[in-house]
Amino acid sequence: MNKAGVVNDMTAPGLAGLPRRTGKKPIIAAVNGICMGGGFEMVANCDLILASSSAIFSLPEVKRGIVPVAGCLPRLTRTIGLQRTMDLVLTGRNVSATTLHDWGLISQVVDSPADVVRAAVEVAEIMCKNSPDSLIVGRLGVRMSWEAGSVEDTVSDLADQWYPRLVSGPNFAEGIQAFVEKRSPSWKNSKL
Repeated sequence: MNKAGVVNDMTAPGLAGLPRRTGKKPIIAAVNGICMGGGFEMVANCDLILASSSAIFSLPEVKRGIVPVAGCLPRLTRTIGLQRTMDLVLTGRNVSATTLHDWGLISQVVDSPADVVRAAVEVAEIMCKNSPDSLIVGRLGVRMSWEAGSVEDTVSDLADQWYPRLVSGPNFAEGIQAFVEKRSPSWKNSKL
């Protein structure tokens, strides 16, 4: 609720639209300072998280009589576990980037806050060298398995709906041909 008494019913695209995002491109978070409340919820909805070793994370909503409801509770529970998520949500305490890395939420801890964005761009550049079709379908498969919780449903959806589209696209053939010819592939823009 804002000062005017308007309650956000969470159907709006708040928090940069990340809680209900269905896009195709991976989103990489680069955190170099304090990441609390809605900021932490945004990060928990990203595909990859890099953070400086000095970054601090918290879900302090409980200290204000509210609850984080923009998607991070089920996602954090699936990523870091029930008890760790309960710890964060019910205490509102601060945790370090190193702790969240150890818990499996943060993919890379960078020593210097000034280097976090550079490190995130390097990860993005590595991704950009790969097939855009494979990035889309691979990301989708991971997100589906994370969201749905059913391995069989995710495998079936990927095998029946997405893999045939991947195989019929030009990037599949280009990747195989480049491997055979021992050269770097020349990817086409994705049509998926």
